[in-house]
Amino acid sequence: MNNHVRRLHRGSRAAVGLAALMAASVLAGCTTSSSPDTSSDVESFDWKNYEGEELNLLMSEHPVSAAIKENLPDFEEKTGISVNLETLSESDYMVKILTELQSGSGNYDAFMTSQPMNYQYAAAGWIEDLQPWVDDAKQTAPDYDFDDFFPALIEAQRWDTTDFGGAGEGGLWAIPANEEGYALFYRKDILEANSVEVPQTIDELIAAAKKLDGTEFEGKTINGFVSRGDKTFPTLNPFSTFAGAYGVKDITDGKATVNSPEGVEAVSKWVELMQTGPQAASTYTWYEAQQDFLAGTSAFYIDADHMAPDFEKEGSAIAGKVGYALPPEGPEGRSSSLWVWSLGMNAASEHKGAAWQFIQWATSKELLTTAISNGNMNPTRVSVADSPEMAAATEGWGDYNTVWKEILADHASWPYAPSSTWTEVGDIWATAIQSAILEQASVEEALDDAAAKIDAAIE
Repeated sequence: MNNHVRRLHRGSRAAVGLAALMAASVLAGCTTSSSPDTSSDVESFDWKNYEGEELNLLMSEHPVSAAIKENLPDFEEKTGISVNLETLSESDYMVKILTELQSGSGNYDAFMTSQPMNYQYAAAGWIEDLQPWVDDAKQTAPDYDFDDFFPALIEAQRWDTTDFGGAGEGGLWAIPANEEGYALFYRKDILEANSVEVPQTIDELIAAAKKLDGTEFEGKTINGFVSRGDKTFPTLNPFSTFAGAYGVKDITDGKATVNSPEGVEAVSKWVELMQTGPQAASTYTWYEAQQDFLAGTSAFYIDADHMAPDFEKEGSAIAGKVGYALPPEGPEGRSSSLWVWSLGMNAASEHKGAAWQFIQWATSKELLTTAISNGNMNPTRVSVADSPEMAAATEGWGDYNTVWKEILADHASWPYAPSSTWTEVGDIWATAIQSAILEQASVEEALDDAAAKIDAAIE
């Protein structure tokens, strides 16, 4: 995985350590503000409407911010708005943006955010609902083309602030700038040498992994499968392909349902598959799992689709040997979680019109196309995903460009109940899955214990 994906997942891990602080912050915060007022003395849209204003931005170090930083002079010339951009390592960024928003100071006008962050910020009234800005023809460029964003990514930015419900509804808390879905990677050469077809279903994947586990290929003993097994919530991202395929929900009507019959079945299948992996896989984060696959010792791997650049880069031992497939199908079809880096506006900003112009520019077709060269994959707009620039960047990667777009268009969604306690819930669930993989408890026992702990956490 390239550096921006490493930072993304490290940020997800960093959020675990902040869970208690974030939850307390939300409880201390106010309720969601009323619909924002986008009115001003501007008569029609013009990129010079806020000429002379100054914006302060806070972002994580990431290809999103790298592309913005490189092209900021163009924005400043286009608008006459001066911009101060501060970027931090992701762990430092997570702490600082939370502290700044909690203070209500409005020091930073716009910032990077993601779904779990949106839930915390929206519940506390710290983040601006952007839908009124999108809808205001005086504030939004006529060629912005909001409908060009992948629908699943826009849906992931919406929440009506109902605890454990309302996802995909209500306010639009950010505009997507980067995404990842979850795909099935496989070694084309290993499958061909063993006359194994690309599996389409979960049962076919388990059978294929068992057949290939322990076989010899080019002097290496092959594992059937590899993925994350670590006991923190990011492990749920690849597992989401099984959870969604069985229709599993983490919380229903305010109660944990990870131990439902479908929850038990999904984890049982995942455990069966993980047992064809490396002995240490139960402790793997995305990084160790990816390194195992890059080393050429596993036949199958489920994880973030935009790991592909590392697989295909010059010097990779598996370049040109990786196949890209949709997540395997289960009783409820195919499914994938998704993680989305987006741009949001501080509800306390005194420069909201200028901030909205910045967000428009930074998520425009033009800048997102330019951002491909900065490693910002995958694009969040349909037109950019289908562009010649994206095709050129992924040339020779087999079905990658088709698969990631189909995952996003047809199978990806944020599958978890929105709340300020989401990271804690995710950690408990992931710990139960790890316990079952290690055979420290049966699947039923592990999930019953997890459900009780989740209920206690969300009371």
